[in-house]
Amino acid sequence: MDIDWFSRQGNARQINNDAAEVGIKHNKLVIVIMDAAEKGTNPKAFSEHWVTSLTHAFLDNPDLHSEPETTQLLKEKHRALKEQNFLCEVASFCLVEITLNTLEGNIVWLGDCCIGTSTHHEVQWINKPHNLISQHQVTAIPNELHNPHLLTRSLKARRFQQPDFLSFSLDPTDELHLSTDGYWREHLEDNIPLESGEDDASRLTVRNIDHKFIKQTNEASNFFLIT
Repeated sequence: MDIDWFSRQGNARQINNDAAEVGIKHNKLVIVIMDAAEKGTNPKAFSEHWVTSLTHAFLDNPDLHSEPETTQLLKEKHRALKEQNFLCEVASFCLVEITLNTLEGNIVWLGDCCIGTSTHHEVQWINKPHNLISQHQVTAIPNELHNPHLLTRSLKARRFQQPDFLSFSLDPTDELHLSTDGYWREHLEDNIPLESGEDDASRLTVRNIDHKFIKQTNEASNFFLIT
């Protein structure tokens, strides 16, 4: 499979706090992408710790996790955040685990990172971000919103918040896309050029997903690979 990782620091950010990790073991692919806010003492380390911790944890089981198993595993990893002194950090993340021989998978997310698919066309996003505008669309609540992109759920050490979970399937020709909101919303939806974006913008693309050999097309300090 071909993996392409693009990540750019936003003009209004002191450092790029996005991160991603890809792991492949036996017949399973796990990908985690994360976008930490500029809060706390070390949001960059927070992103790197969480993507690595989850990738290893979900690779250890060759089968897909059920929703109760996933929730329990996330609770265990969440409890360790205080031990790592990530007390004030806030982030969004998406995790996808895929069985490569069937291309069946699960998605787990908190916040506004998105996962989508495409077949050489426009990306179709699979999950709905946890923000005010998405909630209002779902519940049909009218009126203008002061901050429509404000998160309604996120990853915080202070309190465990229930992630969303869904199952999906891929075709061998599908491309898989994982994106932080600086890319899918600010760049793609708002048509802001990447060089003008205020938020960190990251996108991970996987092609030829039915091929188990990984070909990485670029390297970056905020991208990690386990093979």
